[in-house]
Amino acid sequence: ALILGIDRFMSECRSLTNFIGNAVATIVVARWDNALDTAALHNALNAPTAPGTARPATESDMD
Repeated sequence: ALILGIDRFMSECRSLTNFIGNAVATIVVARWDNALDTAALHNALNAPTAPGTARPATESDMD
């Protein structure tokens, strides 16, 4: 029972590590290929977001 409790936490850690690694790799490869728009990157990373402003996607968004 103890192993199962730890495994769920470790699974979340692995997912977070994978997500961060993919994000960093995307930026590194874009920079390496001289395809990185640094102004757009800075705007995206520094954009203020208020809690609750994001909404889940709906089927009408897919049209």
